Amino acid sequence: MKNLNLRGGLSLALTCLCLLALGCISTTGGEWIEFEAVGVGDEASREFSTPLGYEVRLDEAHLRIGALYFNQSAPGNHALETSCVLPGIYSAQVRGGLWLDALSEERQRFAVKGSGTTEPSRAAEIWLSSGNVDIADDPTVVLEAAGEAFRGGVYWPFKARLSIGLNRLEPPLNPALPGSNPICKQRIITPIPIELDLKNRGTLVLKVAPSAWFRNIEFAELSKAPGAAYYEFKDEAAGQPDNALYAGMRANLGPYHFSFEGPSE
Repeated sequence: MKNLNLRGGLSLALTCLCLLALGCISTTGGEWIEFEAVGVGDEASREFSTPLGYEVRLDEAHLRIGALYFNQSAPGNHALETSCVLPGIYSAQVRGGLWLDALSEERQRFAVKGSGTTEPSRAAEIWLSSGNVDIADDPTVVLEAAGEAFRGGVYWPFKARLSIGLNRLEPPLNPALPGSNPICKQRIITPIPIELDLKNRGTLVLKVAPSAWFRNIEFAELSKAPGAAYYEFKDEAAGQPDNALYAGMRANLGPYHFSFEGPSE
């Protein structure tokens, strides 16, 4: 079987060339297919309670999705891998992006159709990027949110704009392996466990529940500039609220759910 010839140092542009050649996805034992891909938000996330006792109202929640990839292998401990893609055999992909309104349940179509095979897909990746996942200094906003939190008679109106650039670059896990913790690892949410059997001319649906991004945030630890009308999440690892929101956005369990509708549904 052939698999996706992806490595941690490849850009989306090179990935696209590989995929267009149809030689990077397994074609043994499965039919080559194309399908529609849409994203939907979660209107229930407009108002919710958190485990830390906050009542939260979201007025805005957007996520920039650069691409989706699907693997035939079940999820493992991806934290031990140095590659920016899952080990195994890739079965499908959606190579176009989407600036998703995560509070709207209207179907929002990805820029291109998905393609792949009918081989079962058991793990998914969401790439948070507008282009090259390997470039270190990228100011692109991948999450934008605004709302208000309430607890014990205190309100915290807030805004958040997160990017994944030099502000998220981490030192290598092993100093002897300087390339073992590349920035692309920060931009790929994986492995997301799924059980999908894709079909030709069907529709892949990604549902995003932004309430899950905010589950573990201590809003009381947010700060705001003198005279400012709202509290602002810092776009760096500065404190508990900032770290918790970034971790919530990148969680492989909770915020992201995949389903597939056959052509007759």
